[in-house]
Amino acid sequence: MIEKSHFQKISRPLTACTALKMTLYYCGWNGCGQVKGHPIVISTPTVVAVDGSIESVSCSWSVLSVATRKSLSMTGFVGNQHGVSKQITLGDGSNAVHVSSCLNHSLIVNDKGKCFDYNLETDTLRPLPKFTSAEYTDEEADTLDDTIVRVSCSDYSNLALTKSGKVFTIPSPISLPKLVVTNVSCGNEHCLLVTQCGSVFTWGNGSRGQLGHGDLEPEESPRIVDALAGVAVSQISAGAWHSAVVTSSGDLYTWGWGSDGQLGIKEEDGEGNEHPAKRRKQKIDSQLLVVEEREEKFRGTVQAFPLPVETPADVEQVSCGSRHTLVLLVDGTIFGCGWNAYGQLACSPDVCTRSPELRKILLPDSNTRISRIQCGGWSSCFFL
Repeated sequence: MIEKSHFQKISRPLTACTALKMTLYYCGWNGCGQVKGHPIVISTPTVVAVDGSIESVSCSWSVLSVATRKSLSMTGFVGNQHGVSKQITLGDGSNAVHVSSCLNHSLIVNDKGKCFDYNLETDTLRPLPKFTSAEYTDEEADTLDDTIVRVSCSDYSNLALTKSGKVFTIPSPISLPKLVVTNVSCGNEHCLLVTQCGSVFTWGNGSRGQLGHGDLEPEESPRIVDALAGVAVSQISAGAWHSAVVTSSGDLYTWGWGSDGQLGIKEEDGEGNEHPAKRRKQKIDSQLLVVEEREEKFRGTVQAFPLPVETPADVEQVSCGSRHTLVLLVDGTIFGCGWNAYGQLACSPDVCTRSPELRKILLPDSNTRISRIQCGGWSSCFFL
């Protein structure tokens, strides 16, 4: 059993408009030239030059997107070319405050609450028509703020969150009567949202247990994760096929596909006993399953309901990549688990290709204190 250290929890609202005056470090997959002048595998966190205070960072498989108070840059596979660094101008004199990138495009929110779509293949930017007011009645329109504060995208989903807590699968509203949403997150084929009262809802493909409902069935619309009932969740993150949340008390829960240890859950304790939470949930069938990834069959562990993950101290933030997970603790240390084929856990793949348990991530300067983490598909970013 890992005993948690008694550190005071420091509240840092992770809003789109909270600028971070810190250095940006990057490690992991660099095959598209996301960090110029470095090899395909970056296993040591490397400084990325940024212009101004960081507002938002998003790293997909092919591009590193950085929004600062001065600029918005996309570096990597842009305009069908590798190693391109592109400065994006929104055209209306506004600045980007939030960005989310996937394989083919990026969603951008400016400081006026408007949303833009940038096509990474064609190198074209277009403002999205205003869609948020379509959901409101005349009475609501007079009282609710429909400016966009956050976006999240994948190859299959595009979500937008308004200041009033309304969610849209762009451009269509998601019906969540009387609920105020505080965050959204897209995985490859599933989505998460968390409400003001700390309830978590999931929907999409559930074939690898990523929805957390105790089965592998899909959900067309948001469904509350009953296993987290009574637990106030403050943060969420969707990986490719797994999910993670942090509670208001600093506890970490994960579920979904755990093929490379990205869930950070010990199958057994030091004495060979099964995970106690699994013993309590034996009525739910979430054992080793054979599933199919596109046309390739693989064998991987599917955990179809949330389980707690032991951490050395309370968790301040979690971020999920394709097959790895990072956690930032309240004492400023970082731990990671899962796939490390490209150094996304900040260590050489020759030393460790996968870690089924949380391992401490070391930075070049041991005296630096981390303030924010962000996973890409096969990469990781740290704000110092």
